[in-house]
Amino acid sequence: MIVFNAAGGVIGLSVLVGLLRPLVITPTPTPCSQRYQHSMTFQLARGGAMLSAADLQSSLGGRDLGVIDNLLIAAESNGPVPVSMSVRLPKGAASPLSAADRKGGMSFPWEPRSLARASAACVSYDVFLPADFDVARAGRLPGLIGADPTGQESFAARILWRPGGAGAASLRTLSSGEARQPTLGLEGFAFPRGQWFKIEQEVVLNTPKQANGKLVVWIDGSMVGERSDVVFRTQASVAVTGVAAEVFYGGDDAATIVPKDATVRLSPFELRWP
Repeated sequence: MIVFNAAGGVIGLSVLVGLLRPLVITPTPTPCSQRYQHSMTFQLARGGAMLSAADLQSSLGGRDLGVIDNLLIAAESNGPVPVSMSVRLPKGAASPLSAADRKGGMSFPWEPRSLARASAACVSYDVFLPADFDVARAGRLPGLIGADPTGQESFAARILWRPGGAGAASLRTLSSGEARQPTLGLEGFAFPRGQWFKIEQEVVLNTPKQANGKLVVWIDGSMVGERSDVVFRTQASVAVTGVAAEVFYGGDDAATIVPKDATVRLSPFELRWP
């Protein structure tokens, strides 16, 4: 009788656990590319013909760096998209932000008017890093940016590779003439090499003067980093404006040089917002 009662208790407990499990397990957040209503894709073709680097540069209002020298728009034979951007990183070249004569990589803002001063947005794109990509030095990949209409207050939420190859996300804000780079702890996730992979980054701006903004990163559909206490802005006039299309070694200090010839390929960026 004792044995049967014990067995019955175990079975009952198992059933109870099974019933409660859906109530206590936190669901995995859906990638941001699947949740926003409005969308826009960065165009690499016009009238059925691929754009050239010169075509692209002419639409950027003189705010581009490295596009003519280091960007090639070309057809893809085995990638996730039919047309991609190939960004050259020649050995010994400096960051496009530097004053050096020889620069590697590119940097330009994509700020479509249809984004309409959004308070939340998602950018997604596919990346191909060569199998032998040298990760001894840090570098940047595209991420979301925002500002107020005057440009006096702004933020840049960047995707990085750290020395050693691990992925990371960072934030730089500018307010009242003071730049801040808070520590987010969003780092250590894997960046595959020798194959295409998808990056998704979501920004939900904070209520002014409250630390309740969100910064989330997904790699190939898996969430690899999330913060829900981020301060992107101090004024309600600051909104998401677009994407910083950056691919280069180094950071704002512009001191890092390319350790080895490399080409990074990118799919067109896709922006989504509520």
